[in-house]
This record gives sequence, structure tokens and C-alpha cells, in this order.
Amino acid sequence: MRVYIGIDGGGTKTRAVAVTSQGQLLADRTTDGCNVNHYGWDYAQQVLSGLFAELRGALPEQARVAAVYLGLAGVDREEDRERMQAFVETQWTDTAVTVEHDALPALVSGSGQLAGIVLIGGTGSIAFGINEAGEEARVGGWGYLIGDEGSGYDIGKRALRAVMQSYDGRLPETLLTQLVLKQHGLQDATELIPLVYAESFTRDSVAAVTRLVFQAAASGDEVSLQLLQEAADDLSQLVRVLLHRLQFSQPSVPVVVTGGLFHKGSPLVERVQERLGANVQVMVGERPPVVGAVLLAQKLSGDSWTSELADGITRIT
Repeated sequence: MRVYIGIDGGGTKTRAVAVTSQGQLLADRTTDGCNVNHYGWDYAQQVLSGLFAELRGALPEQARVAAVYLGLAGVDREEDRERMQAFVETQWTDTAVTVEHDALPALVSGSGQLAGIVLIGGTGSIAFGINEAGEEARVGGWGYLIGDEGSGYDIGKRALRAVMQSYDGRLPETLLTQLVLKQHGLQDATELIPLVYAESFTRDSVAAVTRLVFQAAASGDEVSLQLLQEAADDLSQLVRVLLHRLQFSQPSVPVVVTGGLFHKGSPLVERVQERLGANVQVMVGERPPVVGAVLLAQKLSGDSWTSELADGITRIT
């Protein structure tokens, strides 16, 4: 029984699935995040070791793991990737192992192919692309202080700023003021100051304000609509740089959009498509990135593709 294991590890959670070449799902486990930049190496490796032990315990005796593919946030630098690769290889001896960043599995799960671009818009933002020749490039993803343009954090911060600018009279009245104050049980915009500067008001807290921007924009709020226009400009620019740098040969380049900003019905999907034009096909990643990790594990193993495996993978939600 040949088994492929795909792992998608981020800052919030790590998910792993084990699937046989016949498409049978043997294990589906979720545990804590393992981003080394957030948690440090000791904790990240501890999380992965525990996850590996759970997977082994779920596999039948006759199972043989052919390949393990890990798409992990926080290993963008080559030295970090190599360090994590060496660690995982000690955990899976006699098994093909690959550790890469988390963007490629998201691309593969969304488009079903290797060549293309994935645009991730969550608390942060990053775009990754790989062309038909296997050349790779990334744009963005430099963190909330010096990057992450168009991200949930960026939109949320701009929204909070807009509330205060509206209070000053530098911007027109906005529905955001009412929504933000109600969300936090406040009576006046000035009460935001001690709230947002408190240590408990995290980057995720800022990014959560984006939901209120979507809500206000749906009601026609001009300030919120402008914020979404600016975010779409920033996100589209990430993709444009990759299109120029990678010079795809296919007539319509798949661009998979994934992350919290691109939920079903998100107004940003249409706006990004409009800015990129007809030579790009923007598609929402509806399957979880761990599906892409399994597909990449199967490719890593060198085994032939089977319709049974394809059928099994489509059932992973």
C-alpha cells in the first residue's frame, strides 16, 4: 500500500493528510501552527514531530510512505528551508521528502497544474509564480512593517485610520465609524486610541476590521469602496510583476487567489480580475492547500497518476 503525505503548515494551524495511490484517505490531522518565524525552531519542530507520530499511528501496518511533501510558511529563505529539510529527513528515513514554502501547494490545489501564479491575501499578502520552464519567483510577503500591501492587516489599518480622519474632517463621514465602534462597544472615535495601542490588539485584530470594510462597501460607503480599490491595485501589482518576470508562454495564465480576503463572494476577486485583463484567469482556490501538497507528494514519488487518486483527493475539503 503506497501512501502519499501532504502537509500544509502556517502560522495558525498545520494540516496533514495521508492518501493511498488508490485514493483512500487514511489520515487527516490538524494541529498548531509551525511557522518558525512566529514560534521559533524548537516549538515548530516539536509540533511537526507530534504530527508525524500521529500520522504513523493512523497508518495500517502494510502502508509504505512513498513521499512526504511539506509546504510551510516561514521557510522562504534557502537556509531555513534546508534546515527544516534536514530535520524532516531525520523523521522520515527511506522516504522521499521535500520541504518548500506554502505558496506552491496553494497554486496546485487551486488550478490543478504547476505553472501559474498564486496570490495569497490573508493577514499578510504574497504572490508566487512558476512558469512552464520551472522558473520561480515571488513578490511581497515582507511582513506588516515593510510589506503586505493590500493584505487584511493593511486594509484594516487603513480603515482605522479612515475612521480617525473622518472624525477630524479630513475624510467624509463613513459607515465604518459606526461599525467599528459598535464592534468594540465604544461610543466615540477617540476611544479607539487606547484600544488599538493596547498590547492585546494584535495584527489579527487589525486584520479583522477588513470584514467591516466589506460590509460597509456592500452598503455603498464611499470610503470603504475606495479602500477596496486601493487594495485591489496593490494586490494586482504583485501579480503584474510576476507576469513580467516569468514570461509565461500559455495564452491565459491561471492566477489562484486564496486566503481570508478571497472568500466566496469577495468583492476583491472581480476587482483583481478587472485590473489584470483577459490574459489572466483569476480563480478562487476552493480546495484546501493540503490537497496541493498531496499532489506534489505524488509527483515527488515518481508514481504514475491514477484516476482513483484523483477521485480520492477531490473528496478532501
